[in-house]
Amino acid sequence: MMSKIFAWLAGVVLVLSAVGGAWADDAKLATDDAVRAEMKTIRDLTLNAHTLVTHRRMPPADARTFHTRIKAAVGKIGEAITLQDPARAEILALSSSILEGAAAVAGSNTAMTPIDGIIAIDEALAIYAKRFDHPGWQPLR
Repeated sequence: MMSKIFAWLAGVVLVLSAVGGAWADDAKLATDDAVRAEMKTIRDLTLNAHTLVTHRRMPPADARTFHTRIKAAVGKIGEAITLQDPARAEILALSSSILEGAAAVAGSNTAMTPIDGIIAIDEALAIYAKRFDHPGWQPLR
């Protein structure tokens, strides 16, 4: 199970490296209003769901609602983003990873368990914090 998540995360890192530029560079990528608003929404949704998922206590209906809300936030990013590459490509890749994790939480992405899904979202949010300039960003923990 953990090997699947590590393999998946390694794939995310490779994708981001390919589209994104130098990881060693301290300069952070720009964000726009849409990205900041929706990434905060995703962070808040994840924070609220994290304990339920990791303790296997999230009711299936709540898991589906979580996925639906994450999907809506990711959709808004895709519709309203004004960033140019490489920031645009990286945020869209992260958004895709977040959406895959949320689908796993809801049980519709069977390649990962719900716990693997929430961990994948955690990792994507950690990458976002390292790569993007988002004033006032609060980490999950």
